[in-house]
Amino acid sequence: MTNKNILIAGGSIAGTALAFWLARGGFSVTLVELAPALRQGGQGVDVRDQAIEVVERMGLMGVVRGRSVDDIGANFVNARNRVIGSLDLQAIQQEGGGAAEIRRGELAQLLYENTLDRVEYIFGNAISGIEQDETGVDITFEHGPPRRFDLVIGADGFHSGVRRIVFGPSNQFVRFKEHYFAVAKAGTPLAEARRSTIYNEPGKSVMVQSAGNAAPMTYFAFHQKEPLEYHYRDIEHQRQILRNALKGVGWETSMLLEQADVDPHFYLDAQAQIVMPGWSKGRVVLAGDAAHCASPFSGAGGLLALVGTYRLAGELVAAAGDHRQAFTKYEIGQRPLVLEKQGHLFTGMFVPRTWLGIKVRNGLVRSGLLRRAFGLNPKKIDSLPDYGM
Repeated sequence: MTNKNILIAGGSIAGTALAFWLARGGFSVTLVELAPALRQGGQGVDVRDQAIEVVERMGLMGVVRGRSVDDIGANFVNARNRVIGSLDLQAIQQEGGGAAEIRRGELAQLLYENTLDRVEYIFGNAISGIEQDETGVDITFEHGPPRRFDLVIGADGFHSGVRRIVFGPSNQFVRFKEHYFAVAKAGTPLAEARRSTIYNEPGKSVMVQSAGNAAPMTYFAFHQKEPLEYHYRDIEHQRQILRNALKGVGWETSMLLEQADVDPHFYLDAQAQIVMPGWSKGRVVLAGDAAHCASPFSGAGGLLALVGTYRLAGELVAAAGDHRQAFTKYEIGQRPLVLEKQGHLFTGMFVPRTWLGIKVRNGLVRSGLLRRAFGLNPKKIDSLPDYGM
């Protein structure tokens, strides 16, 4: 085995999943995360299709189902909170081969718990410089002394610092999809237990997920033709952007915005994709959203992260650490799935742009036809390679 000493940047799903597989594969793994601790909450992540196989091979699918959000349905309501259509989410999950939804932070926490004794975790720090040569990679950090690793993996999300340092400015890879979304811990007494409640006005969406075993979450989304200027760490400016975008929207929106204003875990970002001609350069490779974000409206972020990191770690094991061979095979295996998922977005369903669009969507919900749009009907899912991990 060569290149045994690996640094991962990013402590969300992709980073912790990579840490899990690489440690199991016999590598020495260090993970650095900017936040002082794992980020809690976040949007729901669907573990479905090939991701089910990945998590089953981890031996964690039963635990994931036990920690799932337990959301049995989704109600579409009007401004008077009258239900005008419903989706049976349990039926959709069954059609997805036993899919389960779990909060992003909950899944990362589970993977962290199962790697803590085998992985070196560094919180509250980030990579500031990367210099590589034929035999390794020299890393400088925002805090602390420099270190040298054999390989570096950027699993640090849409705003990847590793991608920026090694591949260049992010704007050359970002494809803006004309929407923004925000997530906050919040709730409303009008939300029915174990159901999501969704309210729409043209180009705007507000959804409260009142899950059976997790804190209620509010998901906001709005159409925006051109990208907005803000720093992704400036939370107060982001709150103001959301308030301005949803000003005057009916239902319980004003109250939910007030709750979002005081949530320390509030998160806002663009609906956008990362499109790159290649995911590796020398001894540095990207994974998850850092390499190929499909946007939250794809419903495939968790799937791509779990499958992609399994492939990357597996190819490194199969190649006995030969990064050139492993990185090439990882990309050949993962890219078709990425292209498929980046081509299927559910924006029109969640954020119709006109009253007519809302009316048509509601009709599809009532007729039961909308379920087909999810692409979760029974279908043949190709099994993943068995890397012996």
